[in-house]
Amino acid sequence: MRALGIYVLGLVFFSLAAASSDLRERVAELEQLMLRQQEEMSSQEAHLQETEKLLAEVSLAAGSRRLATADLVPALHPDNKTTRAFTDIENLQQALDHTWFILCGALVMFMQAGFAMVESGACRAKNVQNILMKNLADVCVGTLGWWLSGWAFAYGGPKVDGLLENSFIGTEQFFASGFMSRTTDGTNQLEPTGSIKEWFFQWAFCGAAATIVSGGVAERVNFPGYCLFSFLMTAFIYPVCVAWTWGYGFLAGRSDGISEVGYMDFAGSGIVHMAGGVGALVGASIAGPRMGRWDTPDGFDPHSLPLIVLGTMILWFGWYGFNCGSTLKMHAASTGMLA
Repeated sequence: MRALGIYVLGLVFFSLAAASSDLRERVAELEQLMLRQQEEMSSQEAHLQETEKLLAEVSLAAGSRRLATADLVPALHPDNKTTRAFTDIENLQQALDHTWFILCGALVMFMQAGFAMVESGACRAKNVQNILMKNLADVCVGTLGWWLSGWAFAYGGPKVDGLLENSFIGTEQFFASGFMSRTTDGTNQLEPTGSIKEWFFQWAFCGAAATIVSGGVAERVNFPGYCLFSFLMTAFIYPVCVAWTWGYGFLAGRSDGISEVGYMDFAGSGIVHMAGGVGALVGASIAGPRMGRWDTPDGFDPHSLPLIVLGTMILWFGWYGFNCGSTLKMHAASTGMLA
């Protein structure tokens, strides 16, 4: 029995020793596993830090490019140095603005037909052809005057901080110079500016100012003399009035002008219509009344009421281009509601 007890104790001791050895091996394996996992985690953490650093550098570079690009002028043919491509929003805005200018400018130009009908109906039948020719001359001769120097005097600049430099009259962009340029990237393509659409719309206003005078001197001025006046009105007189006001001259609210409040005229009630009205008044005063006007007044009655009414309706229709187009843009809800 004693021997059996010793045997059992030995067996138990041997089993415990074997289990302890196995446990130590497992603990060693676990330690090695933890070390490997720590190494992997350290490697992953270093890789993550490197990735974050690269992303930060890329983001900073992209931001710098965006800032640099934002400072460039948008163009149809960008060189990515001084000009950039239009964004999708800018493309849409430019398309809407150009369409708006063309539509409203065409409506204002159509008012020439209204003036012609009103004046033709209000004069004697024998002078209808002369009246129509004078209204046509306003468009043709007036376009030459506006192209030659009218735009340059009115809006040509140069401007400093948005104000006309000499505060009196523009001195650049005669003959519509500067409206187009050539790209410098070797392609030599034509690059237009926004001045083209503005020139067209303001030309229609200029023609309307000149035509107002034709009614004031109807049947009293010969055709060559009227053509000379029309040229002077569109090439100098009206443009100077515009330069002082819409052209940001000395009436446009500036510290060196006559008032810091500035001149306000949304659609030309003073700049266009008062300038044309004063021109008509001066012309009528110089020309005097028509021969026999007060001797036989019945002989000077309007010869066609239908033409007068038709012209009035045309003027009314064109007025929507005159007033609504004075928003000068149409790419936002606010300008749409303003129009």
